[in-house]
Formats: sequence, structure tokens, C-alpha cells
Amino acid sequence: MIIQVENAVSDDDCRRLMTIYDRHVQLTKVKDQTGHPVVYSAQFRDTPDAAEMVPRLVERCLCSIRHQLQLTDLLYPETVILAALGARGHHSRHADNCRQNEQGDWVANHTPQRDVSAIYYLNDTFEGGEIVFDQVPLMVKPRRGLLLAFPSDGAHVHEVLPVRSGVRYTMAIWFTKQQHYALADFPIGMPPQGAAVRTPG
Repeated sequence: MIIQVENAVSDDDCRRLMTIYDRHVQLTKVKDQTGHPVVYSAQFRDTPDAAEMVPRLVERCLCSIRHQLQLTDLLYPETVILAALGARGHHSRHADNCRQNEQGDWVANHTPQRDVSAIYYLNDTFEGGEIVFDQVPLMVKPRRGLLLAFPSDGAHVHEVLPVRSGVRYTMAIWFTKQQHYALADFPIGMPPQGAAVRTPG
């Protein structure tokens, strides 16, 4: 299942997240496969705006996933990044927790712990940059404020088409069922809908 939630992040939060990216991008050494810088949450989590806003958006995303995917396990935020793709920026066809080997079988990749992928789209002042799921099939045109979420597995192979003009800003979040991969400074996993919450003692 692929989740789309309109207006999941406010215009003001979108502007603030894009500003955080622009202020921190010169400090990052990490780049995506097309050479565009990626800013990890550890680099911006202590900025005044991010300290409140990012955990709130992670929790909101988690609530949407829990409600719509009807998962039976707890989910924990594993990675949070801010990213921007300029002209010709794209992501080739891939899944987020596995890859195809030479025989065409899906096997674990370098991030097999990821169970759910989510993207907040922060702007729409660009051309191109659509995300395409070829097995569904579905093509999603990014819209400011949209939250897109989907399982990270081989049944949800996707690609991002090249940005033709402008800059495409996103906040991506990956969730895991394995608590030891959880980010320590974000809300812990939420129980699935209808599940009892176990408390100490």
C-alpha cells in the first residue's frame, strides 16, 4: 500500500525546513548518487526550529503510517534527512531495503533494517522530479505539503525522474521495526492501532 496525505506539513514548516537545509548544506560531506548534498538529522537537530518541528513531523508521519498500513509491529524512526535535487537530479530504480542480484532475486542491501519509507515534499516550484512505482503502477507528482509513505521492500521499487528545472526539496524518513536501530533523539515507536501498550511493572 502507498499512502498519500495532503497538507501533512504546513507551508511555514516547509519554508523553515528548506531554510535549515540551505543553512547546513555547506557543512555536509554526504552526497546522494547524483552528487547532491544530503543533510542528516544529527547535523541540524539542535537548531531552534528543528528541535521542536522535526520530532513533531516524525510523530505525525508515524501516526499516519500506523493508521493506514495497519501494522502489527512497533515502528521506530531510523534515519531522517533533508535533501534537495537540482536540475538533472534523479534517483534510479531501486528498493530501500533490498536489491536485485545477478540472478534477478531480491536480496538484502546495505539498509535491510528499513521497513517503511516516507517523504515529506516541501515545495513544488520545480519541473519534473516525479516518483514512479512501476509495479503498482503509480506516478506521484510532488506537491508542497504532501506526505508519501510506502513499505521499503522489493514490492515497492521506485525511481525519481530527473528534475528538469528548479530545486526539489524533501524531508525523508525511514522507519524500522528493530528498536536497536532507532534514532535516540526522536519519539520511540508507537503501538499499532488497537494494540495494548505494555508499561513497566
